Parts: sequence; structure tokens; C-alpha cells
Amino acid sequence: MTSNHLQLKLRQTQQLSQNLQYSLRVLQMSGQEIEREVEDWLADNPLLERAPLPESPLEPNRLSAAISQTHRHLGGDDAENAWENLAAEENLYHYLHAQVCEHPLTELEAAHVHVLIDFLDEHGYLTESVEDIIDHTPLEWQLCEEDIEIAIENLQNFEPAGIATANLNQSLLHQLSRLPASHVRRCAAMIVKDHLDELRPSQKQNINFLSKKLPEYPAETIQAALEMIADLNPYPAYGFASDEPTSYIQPEVSVKETAQGWVVQSNDHVFPRVQINTELADALNEAEEIDPIWKEKNAEAKQKVDMLNQRKSTVIRIAEYIVERQQDFFEFGEMGLVPMLLKECAQYLDLAESTISRAVNQKYLACPRGIFPLRYFFSQTAVTGEDDEGISQNVIKALLVQIINAENKQKPYSDNELMNLLKQQGISISRRTVAKYRDLLGIAAASGRQEC
Repeated sequence: MTSNHLQLKLRQTQQLSQNLQYSLRVLQMSGQEIEREVEDWLADNPLLERAPLPESPLEPNRLSAAISQTHRHLGGDDAENAWENLAAEENLYHYLHAQVCEHPLTELEAAHVHVLIDFLDEHGYLTESVEDIIDHTPLEWQLCEEDIEIAIENLQNFEPAGIATANLNQSLLHQLSRLPASHVRRCAAMIVKDHLDELRPSQKQNINFLSKKLPEYPAETIQAALEMIADLNPYPAYGFASDEPTSYIQPEVSVKETAQGWVVQSNDHVFPRVQINTELADALNEAEEIDPIWKEKNAEAKQKVDMLNQRKSTVIRIAEYIVERQQDFFEFGEMGLVPMLLKECAQYLDLAESTISRAVNQKYLACPRGIFPLRYFFSQTAVTGEDDEGISQNVIKALLVQIINAENKQKPYSDNELMNLLKQQGISISRRTVAKYRDLLGIAAASGRQEC
């Protein structure tokens, strides 16, 4: 006897209107992306026009994210050529997003990969832990560790080789794994895995040193392995264009110290300003009959103005929240950072976590200590100190840099010694975690830092 069982499952889903979806996309755009979007709006809708800037704006100078780069102004034909060149160059993130459809992924797997791509750093590395990625994505996305791990595995199959790996060692090993199997490749993998930090600039010294460490390989194989490693790409993102023509960043907000404390000011030169063309709008209102197309354009123009105002308001509110929570950072620098999550900001501002995530995307804050992405201030608690207060990962990294910069270069600290020095300052983390943060900072092991 058989029986049929009928199961009913209730599931809540949130359907966003087309206008809301577009508004969220506008919120996520960088300064340059929204500027290009606004240009399209102005070309498409005669009811929209540029609004004049206030009489006393903040300085409109573009600020460079890389101090070593020289600031140069572009004008006239040079500016046009710069934008044309930008369009012709391939951006790493665009290149990766475009590849998603080329791989046999389910719709859900593809969505997870799209999310993961935006967590890659400027080198193409994935330095965030799985836990951090989950903590910094909206709760309503319902991501779990398995989702992220599968997405990492899928993304690492993309080009360029080595993408989405955690550090230089993993990137080189991943690139080696794509080469044909051989004794030379196996030797190269062993060098990268166990001895990369011990290599010296001298080829002869390296061959002599590695011959002792890897006696199973002849000197010729070791030399070929070193040449193979030298041909690999240390940074997966190398050769791709950045989002800005000359890597300049225009901070959306500026934080300055006043008699009343630290305050946030908006940079109105970065936030596009548009308004309704009142002359044309009045003419339409006075007309006895209005073409449906013009009614649509009128409603559309009002929506676009509201979108820009909402975008600006949200970014400023987040910046004000950052200033309120991170007072010690503006006073003392990285050492003053406190752990802060996107979901905490969302609860405080009474906004969706996904809205906060989009709003901090590619938005920057300028202050006397430099220019920082808004996302920089949202860091997970890495450890609990002696006073049971959370300590930000960025604080620990800053301490490591400070300790290593002050060490004796003839006898640099080992990871175990660094662990003990941090413990003396009330920070208890494992030697393995110290090594992980050191790798993320791009700092070599003790043997690689030693000076003769």
C-alpha cells in the first residue's frame, strides 16, 4: 500500500520594484560611475538640468590614493582622450563579472561569485576570511560558510590564474597547478610552499641554499624551478586598469576638527547636482493637453532628483555614524579603531543592511590622516582584550607594523616573539594568526627581513 505525502513550505521573499532596484544601483555607484550616469540622464531628459554649486564649496581638488603618484590636471582634448582610454582599458572587476556567464554555474552560485568578486583587493587577492565576508554582507542574503567556500573555489577557476587566493604563496601555487606536470613544477611548488621567504636576490646563493634544503633535486632542476617561479605573476590584478584614469580619488565627505569636535562636510563637487528645468516644467503645467511621453519624463525627472538626494543623504549619515563611533581613530590613528559592523550601522540608522553595504561601496572619506574607503572603518572584532573589549583586526595589524618597524634588523622577531610582544599589550592571539596578519600586510617572515 502506498501513500502520497504532500508537504507545504512557506517562504518569505522580498520583491523590489524596478524603481527601487535602480535606486539601489545608483546608491552603489562610485563617484565617476554616477557622474557618467547623470550625463546620460541629462542627454535623455530635457526636464533635467545641472544645478549650480553652492557659493562656498569645499576644495574640488582630486586627492590621490597613492602618495607616490603625481597629481596632474586634465583639460580639453587631453581630458577627452583620458576618458576614451579608460573605456578601452579592461578593469579587473568588470573582467571577472563578465566571466561569470562563461562558467557552468547555477543562478545562485553565479550570484555568490558576483558578491565575492567585490571583496577582492586591488591586487586580486581575497584577504578577507569567510567569516568576515559573511559579517560584511547583508543578513537578508542568508550566506553561509559553504556558499562562500564554493564561490571561492569557482572564482579561482577564472582568469587570470591566481585570482581570489589569499596571499602571494597561494597565488603562485595556484598558477603552478595550471602548468603541465613535471619535476621542475614539483620542485617549484616545494620552493614556494616552504622556502619562498628565505630566497635571496642572488641566484647563485639561492641554488646553493636550496640544494641543501632539497637534496632530491639537482642544481639544474632547481635553477629551472626558480626561473619558472620568476615567470609567474605575483599579483593577479597586474596589467588591468584601475577605475580612475590616474588613480585619483575624490572623497565624497571630509572630516575636519572644529571647536565643537570632529564634523562631517560633504564635497558637493563629487555629488552630482541636478534639478528640474522650471521653465519647461511650468510650460507643461500650463498646457491644456500633455503628451503621455512628457508626463512620463516629468515623473522620471522627479525620481532621478530624489535618487541623487537620497544617495547623498545616506552617505553623509553613514560618515557621521563613523565619526561618532571612531572618535579615537581621528585623534590617534589606526590604534584607535574599534570593531564596527555593517549591521550595527544599519540598526542605528534604521536602514537595511544591504543599503549600508551598497552605500559604502567605492565611497571615500578625507581627514587629516589621509583618504580612507568608508568600508575601511567597518572591521570585525579579531580578539577580546584583557578588559573584555573587542579589538579590531586593523589595530592588531597596525601594532604589528609598529613592532616590526622598530625591531633590530640584524635579529628580527619571529612570529612566536611577535605573539608574545602582542600578549604583553593585552592581545592574545595564536602564532598562526600573527603569521596570517603578517602575510596580509605583505611583510616577510623573520628570515626574509634579516639584514646582514
